[in-house]
Amino acid sequence: MISEIEKALQFKAKLRGGECCIGAQLGLTDPAVVEIFGRAGYDWMTVDIEHAAFNVETLKLMLQAARGTSAVLLARPMRLDRDEIRRYLEIGSPGVMCPNINRGEEATRLVEFCRYAPAGVRGWGPRRAVNYGFDAAEYLEKANAAMLCLPIIESPEAVERIDEIVSVDGIDGVVMGPMDLTMSLGCFKQFDDPLFTASVDMVRAACRRRGKIMGTGCYSLEFAKECARHGDGLLLVASDDGYLAAEARRCLGEMRAVAPPQST
Repeated sequence: MISEIEKALQFKAKLRGGECCIGAQLGLTDPAVVEIFGRAGYDWMTVDIEHAAFNVETLKLMLQAARGTSAVLLARPMRLDRDEIRRYLEIGSPGVMCPNINRGEEATRLVEFCRYAPAGVRGWGPRRAVNYGFDAAEYLEKANAAMLCLPIIESPEAVERIDEIVSVDGIDGVVMGPMDLTMSLGCFKQFDDPLFTASVDMVRAACRRRGKIMGTGCYSLEFAKECARHGDGLLLVASDDGYLAAEARRCLGEMRAVAPPQST
């Protein structure tokens, strides 16, 4: 079975080759969700620890479920925190998608937290990441190159400073956070607002100048298709709870049309 570190290296090679990698953001804590998206053929997933009811133990279960699929699974930490990120890496997350990265200095710290010296400040002590010692030598050799460091761009400051963020060596790409970005721009969920569309264009242009991967959380399938046509490489096109809620409403709506509830 391919190791998580090898999967991450292959994933990064696909991104460098210009492939569009389709992902899902997970908020439900059942590992079966990982297996379903993985078996469906999604390229990557991120576990939303920032907003959902995850802890280190539930993340470990999600990573174990991902091991049986071809998908790469990344932690989304609560913040840029060295101790928090270290724990996620130690149990096998091959990098992180980190919120609230607004400056080049913060992007540099993210890279350093994810890499061993001399490229970073990560201390040695992995557990599950090295298969409990069985693969320690291989992990040490490949870990720095395999780590995925993906800042989430979700504030006007981050957009203004995007060039310094994507200029940091070790940052693989960025992921736009459209909800928080539109909120901070004063146009919450108004995705056709010129302030938002100009921000997306600015970030995409910076990624192209610096040879980094452009990604986004996609608020609709049509927007995801548009991003793919632009050549964006990292697309979060689904969420587990969103899919479940949408299908539950659709199915119930169709059934209520032919079998309406009886009034009481």
